[in-house]
Formats: sequence, structure tokens, C-alpha cells
Amino acid sequence: MLSFLFPLCFLRLVVAGPGVGNLCCNLALNAYNNGSLVIQQNGYVCDQTYAQGLEPAPDLKVPTWWCQEYCGGYALSAPSDTIAWATPLIQYILPAVIFSMTIPRRLVLEPHKWLFDFRPNNILKLNNWPQCLFSFCVAGLIATADTALWVFTIMIAPAPFIFSGLLEVVLDSNVIWHLQSSHEPRGGQVQSLSKIQRVQLLTSVLGGNLAREGVPANPQSELGDVLDIVERPEETEVHLRAMLACQYPFGAAVGAPILLYIGSFIYNILTLHNAEGDRATAEALAFGIWWMNIVHVAAISACLLASSNPSTAAAIGKKRKVTTSFEDRLRYAGEWSEMEDRIQARLEALSRLPLCYRARYEPVWMWTRGKSKAGWLRETEAWKQSWFRKKIELTIQDWVALTFFAYLLVLLPGALAFWIVYTTHPRGIGCRALTILVYTGAQLAFVVLSAWSHFKVARDEQYWRRHTWLDRLRRKWVGIAVAILLLLPAWISAVFTTIAGTLMELSGIYENCLCESTGYWTFGSNSTVSLATDTAQDRSSSWHWKVAGYIALSFLSFVTYLAWWCQRYLREKFVDCVKHLVAPPESIALLDINEHAHNHPDSHDINRQIYLPRNYKQEDD
Repeated sequence: MLSFLFPLCFLRLVVAGPGVGNLCCNLALNAYNNGSLVIQQNGYVCDQTYAQGLEPAPDLKVPTWWCQEYCGGYALSAPSDTIAWATPLIQYILPAVIFSMTIPRRLVLEPHKWLFDFRPNNILKLNNWPQCLFSFCVAGLIATADTALWVFTIMIAPAPFIFSGLLEVVLDSNVIWHLQSSHEPRGGQVQSLSKIQRVQLLTSVLGGNLAREGVPANPQSELGDVLDIVERPEETEVHLRAMLACQYPFGAAVGAPILLYIGSFIYNILTLHNAEGDRATAEALAFGIWWMNIVHVAAISACLLASSNPSTAAAIGKKRKVTTSFEDRLRYAGEWSEMEDRIQARLEALSRLPLCYRARYEPVWMWTRGKSKAGWLRETEAWKQSWFRKKIELTIQDWVALTFFAYLLVLLPGALAFWIVYTTHPRGIGCRALTILVYTGAQLAFVVLSAWSHFKVARDEQYWRRHTWLDRLRRKWVGIAVAILLLLPAWISAVFTTIAGTLMELSGIYENCLCESTGYWTFGSNSTVSLATDTAQDRSSSWHWKVAGYIALSFLSFVTYLAWWCQRYLREKFVDCVKHLVAPPESIALLDINEHAHNHPDSHDINRQIYLPRNYKQEDD
């Protein structure tokens, strides 16, 4: 890594120059004609583009030392070279901005209210124009900085977002599935949940993303007092349905941006079919596949049932918002049970950034929603029943599988992007490939640490007393050691590769002698730089580019459809649970019979017990 950073920063790359491009190719041909450069073949052509029936251009290779001496520095992307900068910016980064607006967040960087402290009637006055123009520009810059900061935050560490979202999906599906089946007899005993317990679980599904610790108001206890299924069943049903409706359907939230992203993939793949060997299009496709991580985060956040907007839950609670000072925030930060949560809360308080929503209840960050949902479930009355707890809790195998699938959603885009840049002529691990390798390795550290952080919250003290060897890993000095040895290097690597990699791709800094040299890392002075375009090697690499593009397109479509189906399924089953909760006894009996007939169409077990109310009588045919 250091061997990559040092020459990139200091070997004449801090100043602009010809770089590796058409100008350097012409310089090489002039040097060849003057006899100052020895080239093995003749008939070289600079800047050749693909056309059917046109022979590939000879591969013009020059020594790396010659390229660094005469073509040092980098050539910024020309405004006319839209494939180099406009394709990544318009087709992939701008849709990522739309995705970021749907991903739950807690804090926001917003313009101060005094920037809007003027009357509309005074705008037409000439002496007020400077104030209006200043407010307009500053407010726009602050909003742009906030959006850019949030987009890069997601892209820097998508693995914790994905893992926490997947954990919440698994917990929601487990709760809803067992709410539907808990009224049936199991093991010769009737294992059922009361209506109060069911309401608590349904509330946890919809409100589990609201913070319970380190906040002035506990939403779980306050909503539990309001949602009284015994005294006010109809009102409870309305409130639960209202909280469910706060979360937009999947298509309305992220459907259109994802289709736009898929369309960009299709366009680039078709371009590669029409112009084989086009390195610029292949590099743009690799960049889009790399940034596909944000699409995965948005798809997972959109398939969750709990809305990030706590306004509806706060309205149901029927209590005013609590105003907190800076000192109160610092004091509340010390109430979190886990060390990493306390550190995060203190940093939030020190930042003095306002909350994203002005409500009594406060949502948590997307990367902690899974542990927040687990904390809500542990505080319910149903959790005290061992049979139900065993059905909801994840086993060690489940945690390992969840960690694997979360990392897979980050690993596959990185692997496909690496495949494209590695097979791009000249083949090898250059600057782009090394950037993706370091980034993907950092995500592995993030997902493992995120899984451990969630695992600690999901287990009670009895579990830790039974596993004393594992409990030692929760000690403070272990957390500090992990933060210094693993988390800090991962953060530095992820921040550098994300921000620097994106800027270098858009600006054209990657097009330099160091990044384009072959064998620089192993052969040293014997390495060469290829200056020709549309070579036979470029055309043969097109097959790898197109296959990687088709795999990325198929995988993104599959993840999108699966997320849509998951949200649709969970919403329908949640509504069924609410109907079963407030339905009269006679309707419940019929619902149970219909559900049994639907789930067991070929069953003829006359001894199967279906529990009906005492006053229910079945009519004769």
C-alpha cells in the first residue's frame, strides 16, 4: 500500500502533464522517427477507434522511465471526453444522491434559519439583493455539502448498513411469522401469546428503529401505554396501520432510481458491443459496479417496515417534544450500555448538528437499526417465554450466514469491478485494481465488527455468564485494541480509496505512467506503458467486460426484486396479524380454519385440534 501511495503522491503526479493519452502517443512516435526511441514494430497508429472491418492497432509500448520523463504528471479529463467524466458522474453518482435521500439517518447539516430571515416582499428592493443572493448561495452550498457528506459516508462503509438492515429484516420476518403461528398447539401444549404481547411485538416491528437509550423519551414504554388493545382495540388497529403506512412502498421509494441505474448498465454494455475494446467505457462500467454498493444499501433500507420518520409515532404518543441542551446531550450519551454507542453519542453531541426530524422520538442510524430492533424485542413480555425466545433468537450459524450474505453484497460488486480493471490492457494490478482491493478488504473488517457489535446486544447476561471465554472479548481494553489495530486502519483505507478513487476517476489522474505501466510492481525498470488504443488485447478483453457487466446487471435486478418481494410479503403478513388481533372471536375461528386449509390442503388428520371460542357453533351442511 505504501509503495502505491508514495510514488502516486510525489513522483511528479502533483502537477499536470501530458499523462498517458494521445499526446504522449504522438510524442513517442516523434521520438521514434527522430531515432531517440527504439520501438520493436512499425505501423503504429495513435487514438484509433473501433470500426467493423478495421484491423486492430499495433500495441505501442514504451519504457516506463521514458513515459515518466516525457509524459510525466497526469492529463485532466477533457470537457469533450464525456465518457471519462460525464458517464460516471451522471449515470452513477447522481442516482446515488437520490438513493442517499431514502436511507435513514439521524443528524443533518442544514442552513441556519437566519439565512431565510427576510420577507418575500423585500426581495424586490435593490438594497436587499445582496442579502438574498448571499443567503441563496450559502444555503445551497451547505445543502450540497450535506448531501455529498452523506453519500460518501454510505459509500465509505456500506457493509455495516447492509448487515444491520439484513438483521432487521430477519427479526421482522421471524416475529411476524411466529405471530401468525403462535396460536397453534406445539409439542402437546398450547403455546400462545396474549393480545397485549402481540401488540408489543407489532409495535417493536414498526418502532424498533427508535432509540430507547440515550434519549429524553422512551418510545417503547410510551407507545405501550397508548396502544391498549383491551380497552381501545379499534384505535390500536388504526395506530398500527398508520405507523405501517409511514414507510413508503418499495417502488415509490427507490424503484425509479434503481431502474435508472439498471438502464446505465444496459447502455454501457451495449456500447461495449458496438465498440469493442473501448477502455473508457469499460472503466466507467467498473466504476458503476463499484458504486452499486449504495444501491444495495438503498434497496435493503426500502424493504424494512419501520419508517425512519418518527413523526407519526410521536403523534400517537400524544406528548410534546422534549427540548435538550448541549449538556443534556452529553449526559444522555453516557446512558448507552455499549462502549461504541457511548462514543458515537458523545461525538454526535460534540458535533452540535441538529436531528434530522423534530419529533419527540429519535431514530437511530441505519447501521445500528438491527441492534435497536433486538433491544426492543428483549424488552417485550413475549421475550420472557423461552419457547418464543428460541424461535426468534438467531443461532451462531445464523449469525455467520448473515455476516456472509452481508459481505457478499459488497464483495460481488468489488470482485466484478476488479475483474474489469484487471483484464483491461495492460493486464495486472494497477491503481484502479489496488483501490478496489483495499476498499473491499476494509469492508470485511467493517462487517465483522458490525456483526460483533450487534451480537453483543442480542444476547442477555445469562448467555455471557455461560460463555465466560466470549465475555472476555467485551472488556474495555479489547475494544480499544480492536479500534486501534483493526478499525482505524480500515477507516483510513476506506476513506482514502472512496474519496480519492472517485476524484481520480472523474478527473483523469488515473491516466498516468505509474498506473498504466505493466509489471511496475514486480519488474521495476523493465516495465512498459502501452500508449495505443483499439489493440488486439483491448478487443479480446471486451469479453471479460461484458460478462462482468451482465453478472452485475443480473445480480442487481435479483437483489432489487427480492427486496421488493420481501417488503410486499412482510406488509401483507403484518396487516393479517393486525386483522387477527382485533377480529371478533367468531372471525378468528374462521380465519384459523381457512389458514389451516390453505397451508395444509391435503391434510385429513381428523384429530388435529383447532381452538375455537366456547360460544362458536359450526353449522351443519
